[in-house]
Amino acid sequence: MDVNFGSSPPFSLGIEEEFQLVDADSYELVSRSGEIVAAAPDHWRVKPELLQSVIEAATPVARTVAEAQEGVRASRARLRSLAAEENALILSAGTHPFSRYEHQEITDEKRYTELAKELQWVAERELIFGLHVHVGVESAETAIAVANAMRAWLPELLALSVNSPFWQGRETGLASTRSTVFDAMPRSGLPPAFASWDDFARLVERGVRTNSFADYTYLWWDLRPHAKLGTVEIRICDAQTRLASTLTIAALVQSLVATLAERFGRDGSLPIEDTTLLRENKWRAVRHGLDADLIWLERDEERPARTALRELVELARPAALRLGCLDELSDVEGILTRGSGADEQRLVRDDTGSLLALARWVAEETVRDI
Repeated sequence: MDVNFGSSPPFSLGIEEEFQLVDADSYELVSRSGEIVAAAPDHWRVKPELLQSVIEAATPVARTVAEAQEGVRASRARLRSLAAEENALILSAGTHPFSRYEHQEITDEKRYTELAKELQWVAERELIFGLHVHVGVESAETAIAVANAMRAWLPELLALSVNSPFWQGRETGLASTRSTVFDAMPRSGLPPAFASWDDFARLVERGVRTNSFADYTYLWWDLRPHAKLGTVEIRICDAQTRLASTLTIAALVQSLVATLAERFGRDGSLPIEDTTLLRENKWRAVRHGLDADLIWLERDEERPARTALRELVELARPAALRLGCLDELSDVEGILTRGSGADEQRLVRDDTGSLLALARWVAEETVRDI
């Protein structure tokens, strides 16, 4: 395993967004990622995913959220232009409101064709779109300690980012349908805690030796240490329609990772929560988003998700001040007041009575601030 922790500045940032490709007239998903990737210059960080109607764009490594903002804005602008050449648009949300997974095509690359063959229906249904945030840390042991502790806050991050209430033409009753679809994948969901980096590396070695997976990138957990990039990667969030929401979530993640890493450097250890109640909190976030009552794990009491997130913001504030992302972190309050992406999607559907109008709105909002 190629291990590169400490190879980039502490708490450097990378953002990966998975976009929907839709026909410019019908707003149905279209299989155009191959053409768009082929047309992109080599220095653009775009790549295909399992299904050809999905395309991922990644920012260059950034020291600050402000730097990452330029990368996110450039990615959306470039993809909009490339998609237009294929009579397509880009949309950013956790699921498409009405397109069906049966109509999508698998990407013709070895990794994806093998996955489709092995996973069958589970792979065919992976018509979902996420936001991944990478934060650089200085050592493998710091990465494991931070990942262990960050598990406790994954449900809050999901509640903040829920943006997939519709699936194949119907409302599911969930704020994050994407999460339930993705959890059908093997080696997905909440990660286990590890005693050390060697403990994690041992698991990877055993998995490879037993032909369970080819390498650690086939561990599709909601959070994982990314050895090659030297980061802790937060993967639980739905793709965000608003560019500003992507940056707000990135600021919160970056600041929380820095908070935990600094605490680990000072104290030599970090708390680890039991997985059972974390799963309960994740389900509540999946179902209700920001309207969930989450378990306050320190007290074994319930409290509103908005209250939990406001406390996280206060915890992250000193690190955000040092990292220069206090303004973006403060925008968490805007999401809590306005509502999540899922809330906004439902309002648009209710106002227009049309999922087609909703798809059009998502397309417009995706590129509004670029």
